[in-house]
Amino acid sequence: MLTAPRGRRGWTALVVTLLALGALVAAPSQAQDSRPDSAPGSSVPESVVAAQAAVRPRPVTSLDPVGIPVQRGLAPDSAALRAAVREEWASRWLGAPSTRSMTVRDVTTGEHLMNLRADDPLTPASTVKLLTAAAVMSALDPASTFPTTVVAGNRPGDLVLVAGGDLLLSPGRGNPETVVGRAGLADLAAQTKAALADSSRSGPVRLLLDTRYAAGSDVAPGWTDFWVANGYAGRVTMLGLAQDRALPGAPSPADPPQVAAQAFAEALRRAGVPVTSGPVKRTESTDTAGAQVLGRVESAPLRDVLSLALATSDNAMVEQLARQAAVRDGVGSGQGVVNSWVLERLEQDYGIDTRGARLADTSGLSDGSAVPVRVVADTLVAGAQGRHPAYQSVLGGLPIAGYTGTLDDRFVQDRAAAGVGVVRAKTGSLPQVSALAGTIVTRDDRLLVFAVTAGGLGPDGAVLEARADLDALVADLAACGC
Repeated sequence: MLTAPRGRRGWTALVVTLLALGALVAAPSQAQDSRPDSAPGSSVPESVVAAQAAVRPRPVTSLDPVGIPVQRGLAPDSAALRAAVREEWASRWLGAPSTRSMTVRDVTTGEHLMNLRADDPLTPASTVKLLTAAAVMSALDPASTFPTTVVAGNRPGDLVLVAGGDLLLSPGRGNPETVVGRAGLADLAAQTKAALADSSRSGPVRLLLDTRYAAGSDVAPGWTDFWVANGYAGRVTMLGLAQDRALPGAPSPADPPQVAAQAFAEALRRAGVPVTSGPVKRTESTDTAGAQVLGRVESAPLRDVLSLALATSDNAMVEQLARQAAVRDGVGSGQGVVNSWVLERLEQDYGIDTRGARLADTSGLSDGSAVPVRVVADTLVAGAQGRHPAYQSVLGGLPIAGYTGTLDDRFVQDRAAAGVGVVRAKTGSLPQVSALAGTIVTRDDRLLVFAVTAGGLGPDGAVLEARADLDALVADLAACGC
């Protein structure tokens, strides 16, 4: 049974589907031509045959496309866009005029259609992650993966579990069809058992843990205890189980690598490899770079991991991906160094003017970040125009209004319905800040980029009211036949 999809684009898809189904049903075939009611010499009266032919579907010989490429959609008029959002922009829930800003750009031409204090550095919240994603994708191969390996230790009977940047490990078998749990500790244990058998080693083994890769603080300096203790941010580590990712109300363990190491020790035991009991000791002396590799599993590709981090607004995952990229780029793992590296990458690789931007972290959770919405929008345009295919592939995975990720419960009010299905965006939420940045396909089939932030919001549900107003404002852009 066909059900009506949500949103205008959903109805377009339904129309295309119905037309395609109609053409398929109507297409002539030998089976249709040889039916008894139409065969030569049939006893069916000619009047009945003629009546059937009159109502029978006919093949569609020419069909104008329902949709057109966004670069050929009608370009909007700047004044008309301003008029379309005037009422929502005047909402008292969006805070003082000095603490809000907005910009809208045409992706095809790059034209600035609307700039409302777009150069003012304001709190960006999690829209910072869009800048971080651009930097990461410019530094690393989007198809690269993060390995978790087991190597032989310096002493006979020692095994070393080496962290390689995967926070999404499965404690059991991996699933090659997924991003979460692509690599499995049970598979790693099986490989290790086979390697030990081939080397004729026997007896209990001692498991050690190497977490030296991209080592650094497990929390960003600006994160409060509240964020971590309540699961709004996890530990920034280079090894962890997928089930230990932080969620609001469900914080990550204090030491995710130790939990993962204990899970691997148990996987070894289940595979038939005896392991000494007790906490897994970290090693600083084993030369794991040149050691014999006994097992290795790989994460999902970077592009998929980063898309997941953006879709779920995972603060720890974004921070650790930024750190890995900065380390591989040779600049180090300190928070300040990584923050500066993100802005430098935007300037050097994307040609973005980052004046006025300062980052307290790369996820947007810490106090102290200030970014003009122009910088966010310019970065989005660079990706949406296709000049940076790796970054564009990540933008294609941004949450869809009313459907996925952090937008699955947004644009639910009638006044925001025009945005459902046609807005892809990154959310940003802090106690007194609400932000949104992404792309829109307008009613005239034109692709626009937007970035908006509202700060200094009041208490008692003001953030929720502001969020609803931002949804309605962006929906007005989508609905505008301008």
